[in-house]
Amino acid sequence: MSSQEWWSRLMDYLTEKNLGNDLIRLYKSQMKISFDLSALQSFVMVADELSFTAVAEKRHTVQSAISAQIKKLEATLGQRLVSRGRGQNMCLTPEGEAFLVYARRILSLSEEAVETVQTANARQILRLGTTVTLAMSIVVEVLRAFSSQRPDVQIQIQCDRSDRLLQRLEEGEIDVAFMMDQGRHRQRRFVHSMGLSWVSSPCFELPENAPIPLAFLTDGRDLRRYALRALDMAELRGRVSHLSPHPVGVRSLVQAGLALTVMPSRTIVPPLIPAADEMKLPMLSPIALSAYQGLRDGSNGEELLIRLLEGACREDQ
Repeated sequence: MSSQEWWSRLMDYLTEKNLGNDLIRLYKSQMKISFDLSALQSFVMVADELSFTAVAEKRHTVQSAISAQIKKLEATLGQRLVSRGRGQNMCLTPEGEAFLVYARRILSLSEEAVETVQTANARQILRLGTTVTLAMSIVVEVLRAFSSQRPDVQIQIQCDRSDRLLQRLEEGEIDVAFMMDQGRHRQRRFVHSMGLSWVSSPCFELPENAPIPLAFLTDGRDLRRYALRALDMAELRGRVSHLSPHPVGVRSLVQAGLALTVMPSRTIVPPLIPAADEMKLPMLSPIALSAYQGLRDGSNGEELLIRLLEGACREDQ
């Protein structure tokens, strides 16, 4: 296989796995450029040692061979990478310094790609889709238990919105989806209710004679309806005062003490806390959490993972 063919296959693999997007764009913009990995390794070592002689000794070759590799790289790029005039200390040129960053990334990605391909058949892969909130709480405990029973399985977690996760499951992108219940479905394996809680930071203070400030997701597909319904029934005023397109952003707003939010009780993790009883906030209706299984045969541990997820949900009941 030629060097160009090898690089093309590597870049196809990296594109499929969403690895090294910047490097992939650089490569595709220069498709006629082909790098010798051995030359890249020599260049990185020269950058570290600033000596052809030292690098040649470490690579068990002669100085002229290292020099030739660097010259070939420079010819390929059309740029001088190393300044090595007589009577001067060796150093990288500005172009060499810039290329060094990419050289290290190319070598690292090459090693990662080879390792991944070589071990792909040695370890089974289980792709779990869940929400950010669940991944930061309930799923942590479940993964610890799962890994102790199935250390041979590599777990890949993908976080997304609940409605999108079901679509990704149907399209075969994930093997198990754990999320807010999406209704009856032939691939649903369990559904359990879980209590909701008002969530705040320790520094939050309820404003006097003003609507209760709330933080939720920008698109509105979240738990705000539970909060606003409970406030309306208690004849209290609430206002969505802060928004974020991502759950981590909502957590940040709450952690800063700017607002309250609503979360499943089991998903509250420090520094967030359940809102103090002294605030006299109304009770919230429970939500339903479900797990859905893909159409694979389940030999990668899907059924075990679903049992553990269901057990974690039952602990709240």
